[in-house]
Amino acid sequence: MTASLREALRHHQAGRLEDAARLYQAVLKAHPRNADALHLLGLVAHQEGQHARARMLLGRALKERPGDARFLNVLAGILRAEGRLEEAAVQLRQALARSPHDATVLTNLGLILQDLGDNAAALAAYDQALKHAPDQPEARANRAILLLQQGRFEDGWREYEWRWRVPGFTTPPRSFAAPAWDGAPLAGRTLFVHAEQGLGSAIQFVRYVPLVAAQGGRVVLECQPPLKRLFEGALASPNGPAAQLIVKGDALPAFDVHAPLMSLPHLLGTTLVTIPAKVPYLTAPADACARWAERLASAPRPRVGLTWAGNRNHRNDRNRSLAADVMAPLVRAGTANFFSLQVGQAEGTAAFPAGTVIDLAPELTDFAETAAVISGLDLVISVDTAVAHLAGALAKPCWLLLPEPAEWRWLERRDDSPWYPTFRLFHQRARGDWGDVVARVTAALKLFRSVP
Repeated sequence: MTASLREALRHHQAGRLEDAARLYQAVLKAHPRNADALHLLGLVAHQEGQHARARMLLGRALKERPGDARFLNVLAGILRAEGRLEEAAVQLRQALARSPHDATVLTNLGLILQDLGDNAAALAAYDQALKHAPDQPEARANRAILLLQQGRFEDGWREYEWRWRVPGFTTPPRSFAAPAWDGAPLAGRTLFVHAEQGLGSAIQFVRYVPLVAAQGGRVVLECQPPLKRLFEGALASPNGPAAQLIVKGDALPAFDVHAPLMSLPHLLGTTLVTIPAKVPYLTAPADACARWAERLASAPRPRVGLTWAGNRNHRNDRNRSLAADVMAPLVRAGTANFFSLQVGQAEGTAAFPAGTVIDLAPELTDFAETAAVISGLDLVISVDTAVAHLAGALAKPCWLLLPEPAEWRWLERRDDSPWYPTFRLFHQRARGDWGDVVARVTAALKLFRSVP
């Protein structure tokens, strides 16, 4: 590798993609057929979301160096980002023909197979990767997801701790002077619990905080700002709050040990049969509930809340969210009074017939307010978002629309959820086919009867 390429690679590895791309382009100006520069510039384009350009550059690199396993591996990642999973698997198998013990290629093949719903083959690929590289963090973390999806919680939660070693898998790891909690009785010590990943995960796993607080210590919970008012109610008790609540960005109080919120199932030894599934474990503020009850009183039943899209920054949002117009047949069926709970980048009801969906987004200022609205509804129909978790935590009936494959927390092809007893799951029967899901939900809604 030339000095110019090494300098570019240093920028690339440091995340300075613009500087790296400029130097790769300078190399290619002098040497248009330099396979390494083509490959690495293609990788930059892939990381910037320019998938067509990335694919073109990798194609040129492979013309110069046919069968290079590294190039094929990156090309597979580009194809996966474009949803071309079968083609991605072909590229990875070609790479393995050249480099059969490459743990990175085996791990990425496992990920593609998992995307395709072939969990047995995916697990075999991860196991093979770990045979050659036992400490490969991506293989460990991806294998954890698969084990959790299969309900193999004892091994899954343990392996899930590898997520911290995978860049971008979760929120960046945090360093504290105090040691990590090992699950031992707190015996008067203070435990700092910090939320990680998205708002939905925080809502799902906050159920563990009172369980930890009952172990005889003091708990400080740090959450995202939109959850503060909601969680204040969840942590209240006649004997005082189960935990002190702070918001990310606040000064941290003194504590003796710490744990991420999503490590609590591992530390408490949760199995499939011991999931703490008693609901509701969240409640909306009483004043907000009274206000929304008055607002909704004139709306005939059933009253149904709708959410069709999640945070676009979620790495699986392209699969889990749908366009509002795909939901339109459900609304046009006219079997309920619909209320949009959709906030953020996909808010608005323009895709629906005028007057058929009441848009509540401007008034949903935080999750406590959304919880108050949901408390006055009969049913929530949602894709896999924080709103769905909120409905489940409130013990409200919720019909969850899921892609194929669904995220690990919904397990394999179940139509119920051990996390939320009031859930009914509607899976895609074919990858990407939301129309069939909406048709089945529409038919089910015709039979739905609200319970005042």
